[in-house]
Amino acid sequence: MGVDKSDIRFIIHTQIPQSPVHYYQEIGRAGRDIKKAIIILFYKPDDRRLPEAFIESGRPAVSKYYKFIDAVKNELLGERELMKQTNLKQNQIRIIKADLMEQRIIREVLINGRKKFEYVTSAPELNAKAFEELRELKMNDLNSMIEYVETSQSRMKYLCDFLGDKSDQNYHNCDNTGLKKLKVVVTPEWEQKLKNFREGYFPVLDVYAKGSNLQNGAASSFYGFSNTGDVIHKCKYETKEDFPDFLLQQTAKAFEKKLSFEKFDLMVYVPPTLSGDLLKNFAVKISGMLNIPVSHELKKNRITKAQKLFESGYMKRENVSGAFIYTNPKELIGKTLLLIDDIFDSGATVKEIGKYLTKCGAAKIIPLVIAKTIGGDQL
Repeated sequence: MGVDKSDIRFIIHTQIPQSPVHYYQEIGRAGRDIKKAIIILFYKPDDRRLPEAFIESGRPAVSKYYKFIDAVKNELLGERELMKQTNLKQNQIRIIKADLMEQRIIREVLINGRKKFEYVTSAPELNAKAFEELRELKMNDLNSMIEYVETSQSRMKYLCDFLGDKSDQNYHNCDNTGLKKLKVVVTPEWEQKLKNFREGYFPVLDVYAKGSNLQNGAASSFYGFSNTGDVIHKCKYETKEDFPDFLLQQTAKAFEKKLSFEKFDLMVYVPPTLSGDLLKNFAVKISGMLNIPVSHELKKNRITKAQKLFESGYMKRENVSGAFIYTNPKELIGKTLLLIDDIFDSGATVKEIGKYLTKCGAAKIIPLVIAKTIGGDQL
């Protein structure tokens, strides 16, 4: 909030802040010239998931501290080795490492020039009280923020009480104290506009990497956008039925809008881990719609685990590293390939396949997926 202007007339929050303190500081930027300013906060119950995720990532759960300790009790380990053994993200490992070093439970040692972590045999028990107290404090602040949203009393009075100003002043500057409540009336016209937006917005897959012929691609939707994610999940893990036609049409639209400028020689698809012929059948159908021949020769040369089992991007890359093979690689030389997948998250699988197909001689590999998750995974 680096804006320092006196005439800010509107502040609109599309996501609840983590606490009333944050919120008060942010809305305090408006109307400093004493003229009217409008403050709007959009909220639905699911909105608490994002600040909860920030609270979790700010300090890992205590069980993850013990997972770290158990790993280094047995041997000296570096960061990446810890990521492999514990399935923790890199930022979690660094937070835990700093806390355990401060409590003198582990120490850092140099082995052949590499940093490793050693368990101190005379170490005290982990003191997790401070972590739990901080987590609880942040969760209480978030709950207070939600209480503010749901209150039927004066919103300004609520903020003042929370911040310790217990004055008896009466406020009449919110929707609970006389101002007109804002309501959204969803008409068929606006429902159609929203539907058109959802069906016409195709996220970019940013996968370009130096040394690979993998190019940026497109997704037909975000995973949580409309019901796309729910339908994919149901087909993959419940019914095992083919993806419905509307996903085919949606993906074909994404191709037409984002990728139709390219002339593709061949379509390949990501070999399955658990979903059988689901993606194969999808590729065959969309191959006919786009008039691009489909190949079934991209396969796995070893068993991999489902990517969703791994927390860190590093572990996802390790899971698929060197796992793919094309039975007749000579037919790929100089070709432009369309790579089909259902869900794009960290991008580890697509990037590994792109790297492999580049070695096979493919001139370009461009991914097209049904859905892209929001955010993806970090190290």
